[in-house]
Amino acid sequence: MIPEMRPIAIDKNYFRGIMWFMASLCICESNDVITKYLEHNLSPLQVVFGRFFFSTLLLLPFMIHSTGNFRTRHWKMNFMRGLILFLGMFIWCYGLDASQLNIACLINFTTPMFTLLLAALILKEKIGKTRIVATIAGFLGVAVVLNPWTTSFPILTASLFLLSAIFFAVLDIFNKILVSKETPITSLFYTGLFTMIFASIPLMIPYFLKHDRYLVALNDLGREIALIGIKDIFLLTALGLGANLLMFCILKSFSYIDVSATAPFRYVELILASVLGYLFFGETIAASTILGAMIIVPSVIYLVRFESRVPSKSSLSEKQTLTHCC
Repeated sequence: MIPEMRPIAIDKNYFRGIMWFMASLCICESNDVITKYLEHNLSPLQVVFGRFFFSTLLLLPFMIHSTGNFRTRHWKMNFMRGLILFLGMFIWCYGLDASQLNIACLINFTTPMFTLLLAALILKEKIGKTRIVATIAGFLGVAVVLNPWTTSFPILTASLFLLSAIFFAVLDIFNKILVSKETPITSLFYTGLFTMIFASIPLMIPYFLKHDRYLVALNDLGREIALIGIKDIFLLTALGLGANLLMFCILKSFSYIDVSATAPFRYVELILASVLGYLFFGETIAASTILGAMIIVPSVIYLVRFESRVPSKSSLSEKQTLTHCC
């Protein structure tokens, strides 16, 4: 007699959270393609400012529709998120201008390592062995792809992306803390607004100081400030829309699952970055990239199979306690 096959119980919240996070990765890589294309003409400072100017502008009708969206009790946190996002984005854009898309994405994969550490220290999230093993396995796959033991390894560029990864990890923690305290629209609007303000400061200083030395230093740091064309405005608008959708997906993801649960899934960006880099910029996919993917993908699949099971009552109560603490 053939035994009856019982359907596998699935944790729907876990899958919802992962799906939202996967959507954010697709949007993120699309934004990177637009950013790299824009930097053929514009400076990184202009790209960052334009991205969040249109991001804020596109959200304004939704804010006006319900005046309650303008109310927030978390000015300091939104201020800090804007500052952290500006620093991370500017460093990222500056490095992206001089690097291949897949290399930039791969070095940024160190973000989960910092996210796991910060989630444990600040959010007091319980990080199980499965998440740690899957994340480390993914990180080893990234190391294979980067091949850092060769003489051609870009130390300066890697350092820039590593610094931006730290800022993005800190931003993930702020997002998790704020996700239950105000609406996504309010959170998106003030984050974009403060980031735009921070990006505008270095762009406006030359017009007030009119100091040649500062202008030369600014051009060296962010490339020459160029005139923005109609096509640039269209692409910056798309970038602003993408920025809003990206943050919305991340906030939705964090409303279902812990920050540390998303860490290993960032490595899926490896495949997206390699394919898009090849299609739009002719960037070659090295054999080391394929080998690294063969390590990264199984680690993600293993994590999905392990965490897709419905949690027990004890783990549920534990998760509720952690969420309440946040």
